[in-house]
Amino acid sequence: MPGSIEAILVAVKSGQPMQNLASAALVAGSGIRGDRNYRDALRDGLVHDQQITLIAAEEIDRFNSVTGLGIGGADTRRNVVTRDVDLSVLVGREFRVGVTTLIGVELCEPCATLGKELATVEVSAAKVVQTFLHRAGLRARINVGGTIARGDRIDV
Repeated sequence: MPGSIEAILVAVKSGQPMQNLASAALVAGSGIRGDRNYRDALRDGLVHDQQITLIAAEEIDRFNSVTGLGIGGADTRRNVVTRDVDLSVLVGREFRVGVTTLIGVELCEPCATLGKELATVEVSAAKVVQTFLHRAGLRARINVGGTIARGDRIDV
């Protein structure tokens, strides 16, 4: 059974709130048009691995269950929230998201910054990081660009 896109999120500048979009343009080798990590591969002449990040909604749900918090996809600072996709098996693999094709680069491990941003009096930054360890998503490169939208299929 294919997975799907539950949310598409971008921030124009680092540290700004994530905006939830109905659709977004993915540019091969560059990233999501309008996102803070977009780099013009033709102009800059380099391919980077921060083109797009994904996180499974099930991992956010699990995090909330373990910690008692109520975070959403935007709180994770990832670009695409998926449903019914095991992102951990996509490292080094090509997969389709709507009309686009992505290649999994590496797991997104939680950083101290994410820990600090999500920490509360009851849940320490260390607990945030530990709970998301090996479950905080996937970094991917955009191999074939196009427009993706909420509800699009994800085929592995």
